Amino acid sequence: MYGYAGQILRVNLTTGSVQQEPLQEEVARKFIGGRGLAAKILWDELPAGIDPLGPDNKLVAAAGPFADSTIPGGTRHGFFAKSPITGGWGEAHGAGDFGPMLKRCGYDAVIVEGQANTPVYLWVSDEGVEIRDAGPLWGMNSGETLEAIRQATDAKAEVAAIGQAGEHRSLLGCIMSDYDRAAGRSGLGAVMGAKNLKAIALLGKRPRQAADPAALRQDVKALAQALVTWPTSIAFRKHGTPAGIGGHNAAGMYPVRNFQEGYSDDELIDLVKGETMTATILVRGKGCTGCPVRCHRVVQVKAGESPYGAVAPKWGGPEFETIGLWGTNLGIYDLNYIAQASARCNQYGLDVIGTGTTIGIAFEAFQRGIITAEDTGGLKLEWGNADVVLELQRQIAFREGFGAILSDGPLAILERWPETAPFNLHVKGHPFAVHMPRGKVGQGLSYATSNRGACHLQGMHDTTVNAGVIAPDVGIDEKFEGLNRMAKEHKPELVYRAQNWRAVEDSFIICKFIGWDYGAATATDCARMLSNLTGWNVTAHDLTEAGERTFNLCRMFNVREGMSRADDTLPARVSESLPRGATRDSVITQADLDRMLDEYYAFRGWDEKGIPTPERLEALGLS
Repeated sequence: MYGYAGQILRVNLTTGSVQQEPLQEEVARKFIGGRGLAAKILWDELPAGIDPLGPDNKLVAAAGPFADSTIPGGTRHGFFAKSPITGGWGEAHGAGDFGPMLKRCGYDAVIVEGQANTPVYLWVSDEGVEIRDAGPLWGMNSGETLEAIRQATDAKAEVAAIGQAGEHRSLLGCIMSDYDRAAGRSGLGAVMGAKNLKAIALLGKRPRQAADPAALRQDVKALAQALVTWPTSIAFRKHGTPAGIGGHNAAGMYPVRNFQEGYSDDELIDLVKGETMTATILVRGKGCTGCPVRCHRVVQVKAGESPYGAVAPKWGGPEFETIGLWGTNLGIYDLNYIAQASARCNQYGLDVIGTGTTIGIAFEAFQRGIITAEDTGGLKLEWGNADVVLELQRQIAFREGFGAILSDGPLAILERWPETAPFNLHVKGHPFAVHMPRGKVGQGLSYATSNRGACHLQGMHDTTVNAGVIAPDVGIDEKFEGLNRMAKEHKPELVYRAQNWRAVEDSFIICKFIGWDYGAATATDCARMLSNLTGWNVTAHDLTEAGERTFNLCRMFNVREGMSRADDTLPARVSESLPRGATRDSVITQADLDRMLDEYYAFRGWDEKGIPTPERLEALGLS
């Protein structure tokens, strides 16, 4: 097949067996790749009720047709499994060159089964597949692992590895590629650790071929030129994702002290926003191969410049989420500390978002006297205490002290201290990202209904349509244009349509900064690129239908695990009015959420319990 490697690699760590299986064209057409392909595999192969950290769980590493295609933003990859933090659908996406290299090795996906008796890593190359001893690597951080594996294999190998957090099965553990590229959510680092799988290393040289190379080159050239002058791309190229901090703070929706507030005074926010980072610790911007956006940051803090220690450029730099959840949300306005926290997350292999939010919940519980110094081993969880945060970060990664509780995320706090429920910021056990539902009501509904829990990447940002940016070719048409970010009308349909398109993007896999709602590529553009890549005749409608099919299959994965409407919830915090700022008085009450869920389920063709009806599944080819 054009655009695909055409093979799936299956590795059983229990038996040591290695198999190659063909990717059927019918499956590729229906599910595209990435999230869609992984959903098909895990639905077919995982029985309900398995232990996510047991040998019966399977970890799928997958690319999509856009990987190794030269399409800007098409270099991403994903990891997929039953999530240990939610007990349902789990996925995490990363950037860099791991996805393209997987395709060059001749595979669209790798399925890892079973559990090794001792630590191992996979070495996949044009010469074959080996399960190698990783005993000497166990205990290393992610960067040390990368260096050791490249020394043992090839300097050009692409490596996805866990750090100490994954080894200790922290449910906040992530999977790192390079030094600074994280597949960060759903606790999939813990799944790798439970399998005694330290890393997957790849080196391949098999070229991909497009059905119509000349037409695809024209598509790529036009998209790259459009991205160079696209307003969001310009801002990200200059200041990275932290370019959005000032605007979010001005809108009263950049979190402070566990989302108790959404606004920091100007003199404080100025200390940590993107423009300040550019003027102080930034070394350079960095982009994925072939992408003109170059949103990633590379920073440096030299020895002696900060009480928190030096930060080397190889560890990247803080993003929008990092500065919010490790900075303002903990009452800390110090870029040197935030850069250190970011680097250590990459070294330990900790999810920046989930870990920062979990620590914020614990800090508020300490503020309210629910958690005491006796519980924390003497640590005083006081807002602004960066030294305590860094110590907690270490404890979480190594499952030590009070950090051993936090290592299992928000539900572990809730189980031990039920009084934290109103401000325990999770959905389905999955911690909140920075984006505040009170300021983005549609985002709140997205959090409630996302298949992996509170996720800002599987829905939409109300600020986009509020600014007049729509996407008619996926059904986000003129009636949404200018719709207020805090309005509740039309949001159920908007979320329904946006989630379908996000499922397409995560199946290509393409970066969110390339298409709606950040970039220049429309759904029609993407359909044309896929058609020129594969030789298929694909329309935007075909893509959105595939996205809806994938979203429903992931929903059915959760239904099979016992989830329903009762799990499509939001914490009570979102029903509390903020004390100040432009989002003050905007709330989502339980009655608001119930009304939106009823309308949303109707658009989805689900019953009143949030379960897809047989008729809807039949219509989507999921009978």
